[in-house]
Amino acid sequence: MVNMIVTRFAREVKRLRADRGLTIRDLAAKLGKSVGYLGKIEVQGEIPTPEFTVEIARALQIEPAVLLRLAKEARLSSVAADIHREYTAALSAHAERAPVSAGEEKMATVASMINMKGGVGKTTLAMHLAHTADSQNLRTLAVDLDPQSNLSQVLMGPKAYVKYIDADHPTVVQIFDEYVPTSSRKTSSSQVLDVHDVIVKKAGYWSNSTLDLIPSRLELSRSMKDPYGKERRLARALAQVSAEYDLILIDCAPTESVLTDAAYFASRYILVPIKPEFMATIGLPLLARSLQDFRAENPEHEIEIAGLIFNHSSSYSAGPEGQQSIRDVTKIATDEGWYICENQIGYSASYAKSARERTPLSSTSYARGHVVRGFRQLAHEVFDHLGVAPVTA
Repeated sequence: MVNMIVTRFAREVKRLRADRGLTIRDLAAKLGKSVGYLGKIEVQGEIPTPEFTVEIARALQIEPAVLLRLAKEARLSSVAADIHREYTAALSAHAERAPVSAGEEKMATVASMINMKGGVGKTTLAMHLAHTADSQNLRTLAVDLDPQSNLSQVLMGPKAYVKYIDADHPTVVQIFDEYVPTSSRKTSSSQVLDVHDVIVKKAGYWSNSTLDLIPSRLELSRSMKDPYGKERRLARALAQVSAEYDLILIDCAPTESVLTDAAYFASRYILVPIKPEFMATIGLPLLARSLQDFRAENPEHEIEIAGLIFNHSSSYSAGPEGQQSIRDVTKIATDEGWYICENQIGYSASYAKSARERTPLSSTSYARGHVVRGFRQLAHEVFDHLGVAPVTA
């Protein structure tokens, strides 16, 4: 599969075009190319020839060397990524996990599920991606960054979660407070946080699970009423355990707050679930502005949207309104240079049933084969874009 994560070259072309007040159609007309081809450059990571790169630079009234350097960098990066994927697939098929060289630690890939609109299926996607990664021997940590704690409850089970909270065990709240309260310890005083104290081990569906969880609780919203200096604490905590995992997935609340900044600082990639329905686009401009502001204030932190994922969680989305919303989202994604995953989450009651039965999707009662295969294909596409590959046990 071609890597379609937007390159620095694509972002610069898009920025220059917008600065000059040109639409993608205007630039295509200037260059004598189709809108579709310009869309491939800005959205799908297409790298033009050096000659055409010079034409683009002249149309955008910029020194050609600037775009040529970025295009060269993107081309080299693309070739390196292709080689990496080719040999990673071969190695995973014929070898066990390669030992890490002395003094070298492989850090986890961190991705956050974010949409400024609620009810789009972030928790459903996070849960099933986490279990799929676990089933493929990817050491996975799920982080619940929503005070509603839905991911915690669906992974632990409602009864186990309530028991855990009633026992006042540490949660993600303690990461932001940076200490474990006395009620969580057998000591007489509060203790400086060790992030391992917050992690619930083996939250997966099977006995040999490597899926772990940092749970949340409602008090997280109360803790964030005093947000000063807390936005980098999650990133620092996860950095302490990053070498212990291949993938870290963060389920975020559908609001702009210090929790959003905390997710940005902790993450390399953003995944955006979209439910194709009326007002599906309402959260996307907010997300675009939020990311733009964050990058402007933190230019040293590399973060990008790895993909938008359509979640057809109701049969309604297959109708005219749903199709129109897909067109609306696609237009915004094209304008912003965001990749839309080719695979989608099809409508099926099996997703909710899987959570209720606490079984993998493939073992859920009456789950259709095409539903299981469809989500597996989506998961493979997502993992490919995140740069993580299944590991042979």
